[in-house]
Amino acid sequence: MEDSKHYSQFRWAVLGLISIVTICAAITMMSFAPLMGVIAKDLETNVGSATFGLMGLNMLAMAIGCAVSGYLLDRFGVFPVINCGMVLLIAGHALMPWLGHSYWPTVAIRVVEGIGAAPVFVAIGPAVARWFPPQEAGTAIGLQSVAITAGNLFGLIAAPRLALSRSWQNSMAWLSVGMAVALVIVIALSVMAEKRSPAEPVVASSTPTQAGVSKLVINRPFLVGLLGMCCGIWTMQAFMSLAPGYLAVAPPVGVGFGPMVAGKLMMAVLLSGMVASLVGGVLVDRVFGGKCWPVVLTGFAMIAVCVVLLVMPQIYHHQAALVLSLVLVGAGTPFINPVLMVFAAKIFPHSVVGRVVGSWMSIGLFSGAAGVMVASAALRSTGNYRLSMETISVVAVAGIVVALFLYRAESDPTSCSESKV
Repeated sequence: MEDSKHYSQFRWAVLGLISIVTICAAITMMSFAPLMGVIAKDLETNVGSATFGLMGLNMLAMAIGCAVSGYLLDRFGVFPVINCGMVLLIAGHALMPWLGHSYWPTVAIRVVEGIGAAPVFVAIGPAVARWFPPQEAGTAIGLQSVAITAGNLFGLIAAPRLALSRSWQNSMAWLSVGMAVALVIVIALSVMAEKRSPAEPVVASSTPTQAGVSKLVINRPFLVGLLGMCCGIWTMQAFMSLAPGYLAVAPPVGVGFGPMVAGKLMMAVLLSGMVASLVGGVLVDRVFGGKCWPVVLTGFAMIAVCVVLLVMPQIYHHQAALVLSLVLVGAGTPFINPVLMVFAAKIFPHSVVGRVVGSWMSIGLFSGAAGVMVASAALRSTGNYRLSMETISVVAVAGIVVALFLYRAESDPTSCSESKV
């Protein structure tokens, strides 16, 4: 175990820089969701088309952007790439009052924002691999996960409030003002970080050849991490897409709490995820001695069990049991996706971590989109949410199996040797 005194204390400023950018990206992703009905009416389209264009295509652009970002981060470094991503996010918000009055120009802006957000979520892997000792990797990535949840919450709360006093286009533009201030701070920290960058790679001692990089696709840790990320993002996206409707819509389709109560219950999910983001990192670093697989397995197990409990009358008719089940599902996701990034930062050479995490995130986001489509198809075919929720549980069980192979990858110190050629 490497002594943290050999690492620059400025690593925490680097983490703060990434957290600031992460909050901005999460705000951009989530701020449109609560205004979808208003936006659809203003753009003279239906909610389904608005959701597809402004949320679905945004996610698709981010999925493609993650794959490209991994290469760019490894090639040019963390700070230049995420700073460019911030510029795209700010430009997207700022242009909304001028271009956001018809459907396709608005979709184009959302595509640009998706591309801008992509490197932000990938950058934490190579940054932690280079700046942080292995025993702090879980805590560092857990803090970024907290930033994602904080940004989501701010987007859910701030966008509707801003839209009350002005048009939704202007409310989005006002968000760019705060992001511009954040960019000034981020650029200043980036310049300082470049001057204090570690002299030598932290995790790996050599840069892999192109042949070594190409072998990643047949490397056990790479494949296991990829499958885990796919299962984790599938369950997360499907649940977050289904749960608000399931809680709000009247029986026999949902459980009939109404939108206000459903919104409060979903806030509990997000807040539990924020706490679990920190707990997951501490469990990896302090409890399991750097091993990621027990935490990932626990996260999948919590989702597999509690999602099924949510569709049982004995649970959703009992408020305490319902809230507990939702809290445990919300805590499950931060035990999976961020911890898999810790796994990547610990086991792969720092010079390929960006490409590894970028590939996982890119394919995982496509998996998440597939999960939403499968859940929607099940909802349409059955007329209720039960089969859709049970499908999420099945995917979580598959994730438990994947976590067992993650254990084998962590236990074999030579399992990643192909990527160190």
